[in-house]
Amino acid sequence: MIKPDPTSQPQRRIIQYFYVDGSFEFGFGLLCLLLAGYFYIETHVQGWLSAIVDVSLVLVMIGGGYLVNLLVRKLKERVTYPRTGYISYRQEKQPKRVRRAMISIVTGGLIAALATVLVAAPHRPNIAVMPIFSGILFGLVLAIIAWRTAIPRFYLLALLSAVVGIALSFSGLEDYPGLVAYYAATAVILLFTGACVLRSYLRKNPVPPREEEK
Repeated sequence: MIKPDPTSQPQRRIIQYFYVDGSFEFGFGLLCLLLAGYFYIETHVQGWLSAIVDVSLVLVMIGGGYLVNLLVRKLKERVTYPRTGYISYRQEKQPKRVRRAMISIVTGGLIAALATVLVAAPHRPNIAVMPIFSGILFGLVLAIIAWRTAIPRFYLLALLSAVVGIALSFSGLEDYPGLVAYYAATAVILLFTGACVLRSYLRKNPVPPREEEK
């Protein structure tokens, strides 16, 4: 088991190892599918059911995040670690984790508030705001990952996210149908990319023979 020292530089290869098997794309692709299903339901319910669905978004994100994390961990345990080993990443200190979580919550709240204002604005442009907003935001996240890891495919995914969001905004779809289409398309792109990365990883890293087979 490798325990990286956070004070050593560079740490890029250690960070890259997390993304070597396509599990990140599989995990977030499935989360995007879940969000596509959520917004699809959102567009087809009314009244008190719509209010329940609105409130359940937080539960969907938390539950979906937990299931995605579980899936990624199982994939790595069964596929990645037997082939190329296990890296134990140093856990962040509790105050730092809490601070980062608070920043994420506040940022998410501000983004949601801004999106709501844009959707409700009486003189906004005649386009669907939410798909372009989601496409650019998710694209920025992927671009940051690409910058941190120096993995070129994340720059391409960031560009595709922005392009899909912009295209759907001008497609004539309304906000929620546009979100359904955006997350469904993004899920397909991510799952396809993850499958390609996993296939390449498996080809380059076959399971080592057991001791009794040598």
